[in-house]
Amino acid sequence: MSTQLDPISVARMPEKQRESTIRGVLEGLFKMKQDDAFKALKSVIQTLAEKATDDEYINWCITTMRILASYPDDVVKAGLTLRRNVVSSLDKRLADRDAAIISRVLNMLDNNTRQKLMRNMP
Repeated sequence: MSTQLDPISVARMPEKQRESTIRGVLEGLFKMKQDDAFKALKSVIQTLAEKATDDEYINWCITTMRILASYPDDVVKAGLTLRRNVVSSLDKRLADRDAAIISRVLNMLDNNTRQKLMRNMP
């Protein structure tokens, strides 16, 4: 994952372009060492939690969750575990904002996607 990535700009992209970009980000994340993936994802989530509007944050998260749910369960579980660990390392205010956004996103997803994510949550 490039340190040049601006998740807010990605969140503002048209849906297909955003999906393609986030899919590439996830593929890159999956190829990283655990510590590097943690740092990269923390940078993205922290930027979104600090600076994104609710709509931008939702756009990023809903696209990411839909893509993540397209992978096998073991990959979904690993991705959600990494995300949970990152969020738990954030300042409480940012973690609380993230939790509120994710709750909204889960309610916006189709039932099959939501169920797959829920059963793989750590």
